[in-house]
Amino acid sequence: MPVLRRLLAAKVMRAERLADLHAIRDDLQLKHVLSMLAAELGYASWDVCKSDIDKQPGAIIDRYRLDAGAFNDHEKNWFASEPEAREWQRAHGGYIVRYGEQAVAILKRE
Repeated sequence: MPVLRRLLAAKVMRAERLADLHAIRDDLQLKHVLSMLAAELGYASWDVCKSDIDKQPGAIIDRYRLDAGAFNDHEKNWFASEPEAREWQRAHGGYIVRYGEQAVAILKRE
């Protein structure tokens, strides 16, 4: 369901409700997921994204690295917003990763 919610938020399919999207989930294709990723990264389309993404700082895809477990050996502190995470970071250090509207502060475990 999380991917369906992300597809709905990115508006890459005609479905307007999660239930509608769930009903047509068998019709989902790679192009829909790639369009969703492009939209989440702020691009108008996958074609624009794929031609530009390698020129961007690596941190732009940290949200996806987090999903893939790249920071599993780090302490993670979640916040409702990036400003809250940045405030916490000023006192404790760490690295901030935006995750949708939320943010996570990542600290290297000693």
